[in-house]
Amino acid sequence: MSDTNFKLDTTRKQPALEYLTWMHQAAEAGKSIGSMLKELIKLQFSKAKISPEEYFLYQLYDDERYTWEAKQTFMGSGSKRVSSPWATVCHDKPTFTALLQGLGLPTPETQAFVHPERSIGNAYNLRDGDDVRRFLREDARYPIFGKPMESVCSLGSANISGFDHAEDAIILSDGRHVDLDRLIDQIRQFDFKYLFQSLLLPHEDLIPIIGNRVSTVRMYVLQDDDGCELLRASWKIPGSTNGADNFWRPGNLLAGIDVKTGKLGRTLQRTENGTQPIDKHPVTDTSFADLVFPHWEEMVKVVMRAAPNLSGCHFQGWDVALTDLGPVLVECEGDGGDTIMEQLCFDTGLLQGRFLEFFDSRKEREQRDSKKRKARWRQNIKRNMAALSVQEKSAAAEESSQETDATSDQAAKEQTTSAMAETNETTSV
Repeated sequence: MSDTNFKLDTTRKQPALEYLTWMHQAAEAGKSIGSMLKELIKLQFSKAKISPEEYFLYQLYDDERYTWEAKQTFMGSGSKRVSSPWATVCHDKPTFTALLQGLGLPTPETQAFVHPERSIGNAYNLRDGDDVRRFLREDARYPIFGKPMESVCSLGSANISGFDHAEDAIILSDGRHVDLDRLIDQIRQFDFKYLFQSLLLPHEDLIPIIGNRVSTVRMYVLQDDDGCELLRASWKIPGSTNGADNFWRPGNLLAGIDVKTGKLGRTLQRTENGTQPIDKHPVTDTSFADLVFPHWEEMVKVVMRAAPNLSGCHFQGWDVALTDLGPVLVECEGDGGDTIMEQLCFDTGLLQGRFLEFFDSRKEREQRDSKKRKARWRQNIKRNMAALSVQEKSAAAEESSQETDATSDQAAKEQTTSAMAETNETTSV
C-alpha cells in the first residue's frame, strides 16, 4: 500500500547544545573553566572568530592534541569570507552543470528539469504537475535521484528506485511506496523547481568498504595568483540508514584524507549531540586504519582540471563521487562551503600557509577598496555640497539683483509721477 503521508526531508536537524556535557569533557581533559573561558574569548575576538559551539566541536580545549598556535589556525563561521559571485552561480545547479558539461567534465546525467519557465538541453523539461506525473510514469529511467534546484545539504532529495503502475506510486530506495500525487504535492513546495538525475552507482572498489552506497569527497581548492592547489579533502560516508552522505545527519561519517597520498586519517561519526571517533564502518565492519581512498590520483586530476575554469573563484568546495564510471563532479560550493568539512578531522585549521597569505592579502585589498570607496563618497558629498552652495549664492545674488531692479523701477516711476505732477501744475498756472 502506498504512503499518502510521505514528506520530503526539508529541515536540517541541529545537534543539541550540550554545554554542560562539553564542559565536563573539557574538565576531564584537564582544562579548567577559567582557562577555557580565557581561550574562548581570545579566539572569538581573533582572526579565527571561533564560536563557543565550534570550540567544543573541534575540541580545542584539548591541550595535548593542540598547541595554542594550532588552535589559532581554525577558522570559525564568523570569520569574514572573501566575496565571490561564484557562490550564486554554483548554487544554480542547472546553469553550473551546463558549464561543466560544456568543458567536457564528468557530471551526473539530468533526465528531467522541473521549472515553470527555464529549460535545459538533452533532458525532459517539465512545467507542472501533469508533466511530472507523465515523466515518472512513462519516461524515467530508474533508478533516479530527485533534488530541488537550489537546495543544499541534500534537503528535499528523494532516492527513487522504480515505479509501481498498479498503485500509481514511486518506489523509494528503502522499499516504501509513495503515492505519485503525494510526491508531486511535495515538489510543489519548491515552486516546481526540481531536478531528476540518473542515480550514481558506487565504484566496485568502494562497495567492500562502505557497502552499495554513493558517497562524495569534499575537495577544497584554493585559487590565487599562483594557480590552483588542493588544500584539504574529507570523505563524507553515509551511515546505515541515511540516504545521503551529508555529515550533519546523525550516523554519517567524515574521514580526513591526505591530499598527497589519499590515505585516510582521523574518522568521526556524527551523533545526536556531537561527534565520536570511529575506526571501522558500522555496516561492513571494514577498518579505516591505513586505508587509501581508491583511485585517488584520478579524483585529484578531475578536480584540478575543473578548478582553473572558475576564474576568480578563490575558494572552491568540490563534492566528487567515485562511481562505476569513474570520478564525477556532483556539486561545488563557490565560497568553499562549510569549513567544518576542511578542519574537523585534522590537527590544524585553514588559517596557515598559502591560505592565510591569500586570505590576509584579500582582506587588506578589500579594506583598501573600502577606504577608496568611502573617500570617493566623501569627495562626491563635498562636491555636491559645494555645487549646492554655489547655486544658493547664485540664487541669492539673482534675487538681490531682482530686488535692486525692482527698487530702481519703483524710484523711476515715482520720479516720473512727480515730474508729471509738476508739469500739470505749471500748465494750470
